[in-house]
Amino acid sequence: MSLTLLTSSKPLTGFKPVHSEALLNQYLTIKNLLMYSLICDFKIHPTQFKPHSRATMLDILIKTTPFFALVGLGYFCKAKSLISSNNIKYLTQFVMYLSLPAVLLSKLSITDFETLINFPFLAAYTLALLSVMFLAGFIGYLVFDRNKKNSIMTGLGGVYGNIGFLAIPVLSSTVGEWVAVPLAMMLTLDLLILLPLATFLLQLTNKSNDLQFTPLKALKRSLISPLILSIVLGILLSVSEVKLPNSFIISLQWLGSAAGPCAMFIVGTALYGRKVSQRPIPALYMSIIKLLIMPFVVYLLMSIMQVHPTWVMAATLGAAMPCAAVLGVIAEEYKANPHQASTAVLLTTACSVATLPFLIHLLN
Repeated sequence: MSLTLLTSSKPLTGFKPVHSEALLNQYLTIKNLLMYSLICDFKIHPTQFKPHSRATMLDILIKTTPFFALVGLGYFCKAKSLISSNNIKYLTQFVMYLSLPAVLLSKLSITDFETLINFPFLAAYTLALLSVMFLAGFIGYLVFDRNKKNSIMTGLGGVYGNIGFLAIPVLSSTVGEWVAVPLAMMLTLDLLILLPLATFLLQLTNKSNDLQFTPLKALKRSLISPLILSIVLGILLSVSEVKLPNSFIISLQWLGSAAGPCAMFIVGTALYGRKVSQRPIPALYMSIIKLLIMPFVVYLLMSIMQVHPTWVMAATLGAAMPCAAVLGVIAEEYKANPHQASTAVLLTTACSVATLPFLIHLLN
């Protein structure tokens, strides 16, 4: 059915106008079917991913400022004890278990399966993760204290970014909602490959066996994560071409709309109380690797592997995210540069207020 025919403002000749309740019902039925087809039958393909029209640096700053203002609000509320730790815990569970999975499921379920299984994209990002992690860790080992455990944490801090709580909400608003698809693929690789590998290496260098973040537990936790489950379910719906009901998709979109504000607020609360290291050089080194080197390597490898330009842009911006807040938790658990890791989280988040809008402006 032609969209031009339905949306044309010119009257159709050869038809007599009929004013009746039956005609109104027929019109509403056609309208609903059209909207349903646009939402459920539409399959996203890489060539259909188009970023927003080129915006000025001021426009991007205006769009990103509310997100980082929410980070500041979360920090303020935690510092003034306006919100308790239990409330933050429940809010985090809401985002992790409901809101963010709703975003991923609603996007992946209408994405073409060939788009999801983008081997050049997955291979390039995996190669970037491993190469930067090991190279940054090796250089850190030679330059700093020649401690294997600390060097592993240095490498992990240089590549593990805040994709779930920061990249998806911020980039969906500033670049376009389509970025949730490539970012979901990156998040999957982070949870299924990067974290289990890093914890395995940390476990090898740690004499204590009573640790929470063991490799097996890390992998198990990743597999049962609501984020991973929503990604897997979305992929299954895509490959089977199962169409979700229109009302269900709208419900997912409403539920997912809360992910961005809540996630940014949670990031702010997580930053409160982090101590600035007395040895800031390793933290500064991790921050430079995370905000500059990692996105450059991702951009370079994906360009070499001829990944679609819009996905290259999304991956580069995703790789430029600040260090994930959980980095400090892992570092404290393994006693591997805990203060430096927390400082890197704080430093990269603060710097991303400027670096992220600039990079969006540069690549958009």
